[in-house]
Amino acid sequence: MKVFFGLSICLLIMVCFSSNTVEAHKPSFPDGLNKSPYFAFQLDDIDISQAIYQILEKNEQVWLSFDPQKSNSDTANIQLGIPVLEETQSFRPVVAVVSQNLNKIDLPFDIPEGFGAILYEPNDMPIREFHEPFTDTNSWILIEDEFEVIENGIHYVVIFSTTNQSGKFWFATGTKEVFGLSDISNLNKNIYKVKNFHKPSISVDAGISLQEKKIADKTLFNKIGEFRTIIIYFVSAIILISLIYILFKKKILKNTE
Repeated sequence: MKVFFGLSICLLIMVCFSSNTVEAHKPSFPDGLNKSPYFAFQLDDIDISQAIYQILEKNEQVWLSFDPQKSNSDTANIQLGIPVLEETQSFRPVVAVVSQNLNKIDLPFDIPEGFGAILYEPNDMPIREFHEPFTDTNSWILIEDEFEVIENGIHYVVIFSTTNQSGKFWFATGTKEVFGLSDISNLNKNIYKVKNFHKPSISVDAGISLQEKKIADKTLFNKIGEFRTIIIYFVSAIILISLIYILFKKKILKNTE
């Protein structure tokens, strides 16, 4: 029986890692009120793969927060991207990680007393274009770096523009793929949101057209079909292993008689 359960677990792990869902970050869409440390949007465990989609307004900042005590990792991935759009071609936001252990630097906004910061800026290298296959969207990656965590306590991630630009961006961190039942139930809605986020602002304001909904529905049905196929294979494998185990057990009992 131990062999049976061991093989079953191995198959389950293979199924989980072969699923296309592991290619996507867990998306979040803050309400836009996170413009100060007092209303910072709280990230999940920084080990968990997650992406924050938001619009940076002029003369404002977007504040995110995390507590490294919840994580087993001593580094936080810093990845900033923008949708591939004409309106974002010259948009170059920067990222500041704000923490108590960092040196004080000049910033165009106030940070909590006793905190310092480190800046992450787009480099001079050619901007990398990235295609996200799960949502079929394209982005320019502006920043890819890591922040070394050396102490616990609240940390902030602040996205802002040194030239008071406004525009869409996404911030991603974490590598561990964790998807619960709520994420699966919200899959269709999140596909709508992410695909819409990567369209020109006018399209976002106008909402989702019927044709776009049909396309998103078709995408969802394809994903569900893939998932059902995987489940069928998994159940078939379990049945096969069960039969092999029963035959093997009968053979052992017959030999001992």
